[in-house]
Amino acid sequence: MNNILAIIPARGGSKRVPRKNLKLINEIPLVGHAINHAKDSKYINEIIVSTDDAEIAEVSQSFGARVIDRPEEYRHDNTIMEADNILCQVVQDLEAKGEKIDIIILLYPTAPLRPVKKIDEAIELIINQQYDSVLSLVPDQGYFWRLNKDSEDLKPYNYDPQNRIPRTMHDYKQFKENKAIYACTRDLLINTRCRLGSRIGFVLMDPLESIDIDTHEELELCRVLYEKLSLS
Repeated sequence: MNNILAIIPARGGSKRVPRKNLKLINEIPLVGHAINHAKDSKYINEIIVSTDDAEIAEVSQSFGARVIDRPEEYRHDNTIMEADNILCQVVQDLEAKGEKIDIIILLYPTAPLRPVKKIDEAIELIINQQYDSVLSLVPDQGYFWRLNKDSEDLKPYNYDPQNRIPRTMHDYKQFKENKAIYACTRDLLINTRCRLGSRIGFVLMDPLESIDIDTHEELELCRVLYEKLSLS
């Protein structure tokens, strides 16, 4: 498995933080951080940015990535399985040109604090332990509630308020998907059109590394943490 492709999806539109993928942390745009993470990996040998935006395309090329134009049907944030469809489109586009791909790494630009060593750990789980897919997780022992948007009926989601037990007595461990790293084999992705399969491995990340930027507050927090974590 020597052909390892990183795909970075970077739309031009963003509702909560306009032009989010071009926002700067330590004078580097978010899409640039994702490209640098891929370049610093020991294993990744091809980097593709999928975008619908001319400025993002130009910036991505300046950081050393190839750019593939995103099809119109995947240019919005309300498409079911949007990222997985983009991954398939990129892989099929490259394979139609004769390129061979073994492993795909999905890196969102919104996770600028992700350690490169965790990317390599994810790849190694596929190469050495035959997982068909890997994702990054962060421990999360929170109690969750769900509010039905139609009836506004608030209910506990993962525990019984009338039977609270210490977390040390739980017979399970709880994690949250932090959207920093996804890895999968080419065959899994193309055959199922999904980045996660039946034999899933994981890498754990620290909560401070796991911020996924979706708001202005998270962007500012990442800027502060970037300096505190000595990433500059």
